[in-house]
Amino acid sequence: MAIWLVQPGAASAEGEQTAATPATIHLWATREGLVGRTTAAGHLIVPNDHFVALPSRKALNQTVIVTYHGKSVSAPVLDIGPWNRDEAWWEAGAARGQFQDLPRFVPEVWAAYANNYNTGHDAIGRYVTFPAMIDLSDGVYNDLGMQMADWVDATLTWVLAPSPSPLTPSDLKIVKRADPSAPATTPPPPVVHDERYFSETGYRIDDDGIWSYFLARGRVPVFGFPVSRSFVLLGCRVQIFQRQVAQDCAGRDVGLMNLLDPDIFPYEHVNGSQLPPPDPALKAETPAVGSPGYASAIVDFIHASAPDTFDSMAVGFGQTFFGGANPFISLEVWGAPISRPRRDPSNTNFVYQRFQRGVMHFDATTGRTQPLLLADYLKGILRGRDLPDDLAAAARGSKYFGQYCPTAEHWLCRPNELPATDLTFAFEPG
Repeated sequence: MAIWLVQPGAASAEGEQTAATPATIHLWATREGLVGRTTAAGHLIVPNDHFVALPSRKALNQTVIVTYHGKSVSAPVLDIGPWNRDEAWWEAGAARGQFQDLPRFVPEVWAAYANNYNTGHDAIGRYVTFPAMIDLSDGVYNDLGMQMADWVDATLTWVLAPSPSPLTPSDLKIVKRADPSAPATTPPPPVVHDERYFSETGYRIDDDGIWSYFLARGRVPVFGFPVSRSFVLLGCRVQIFQRQVAQDCAGRDVGLMNLLDPDIFPYEHVNGSQLPPPDPALKAETPAVGSPGYASAIVDFIHASAPDTFDSMAVGFGQTFFGGANPFISLEVWGAPISRPRRDPSNTNFVYQRFQRGVMHFDATTGRTQPLLLADYLKGILRGRDLPDDLAAAARGSKYFGQYCPTAEHWLCRPNELPATDLTFAFEPG
């Protein structure tokens, strides 16, 4: 397959393009999804959201008009991707960033897929199985009436240049390719599609104890969707959800992993945001478990330490914490607050508060307060992929980082660092 490329500025059937007109490019578009994740622009993805992703930070907060079968939707660029992250292919020369030898308006993933450019790989060495050039959020995808990945016309409103001719005929369908370097593995066991199965992520809650705990402790609003199968981690059967990790350890009731333990998730810089560190003074004020009057003292302490108003903003941290009928279930889910609320130094619209088992995030631009998806990040750490750059760099020395190895025994890359662990099929949806 060859790149079909007519130089920008060629005449179209409707007349000659001019440099004063925003450029429109024919791109293979895919659906981003990832509800609950935070984009590179710091935007928390919500259901039916409206934004797109392009592979360079230079495009963030710009506007793209996406057209598909006569329908057009305008949306901001709020995320970086798909595939590459420093490739402004709509620029020429050094302004492009990576892959400056490619012609302007030719995305590297297309060159890799169609012409085996860079031996068919992206900037970090992944084989390009599917040349996604623009990601669309669920709302944009639905408003355009798309049912699957397809070609769209994307008008980059900030790029004043003649529009290039299409890379390829518009009716060419893209077929996903197998990665030739991927090892052959045994297919994962089939997954029963019943009330325990979540089609949003492709995972099922198999463990009876974890299922009962999930039902009793608030279901998806508290845990998020499951993002793993159940597997053995450090001697306990666990399942990773977007927000929590449930664990079923022998001789104990099902409970939640303390995700923010220094041994697991000590990180303060995540996806461009700076989380508040633990506050030793606040921890010293926390009523001790088993002390006289503990039950009422800990509830009073949380009311005093997790405010609903901070710096004249309705952050709703206390309301979020006590959202359930039983404050002690909330304490079990969140743990005690271990920091005061704090604005993000790099984005004053964000306010965070750290608890023992989670971090609350208030976004002043939307008025929403939601927990960060820390458990989903732990999954990314175990896989060594799909992580923001700052977290990936910080976690690289962790014993959990990059442990998921389908070709190794128990699917563990470094078993001596994670004893009594078996990751077989842990992250294979069904």
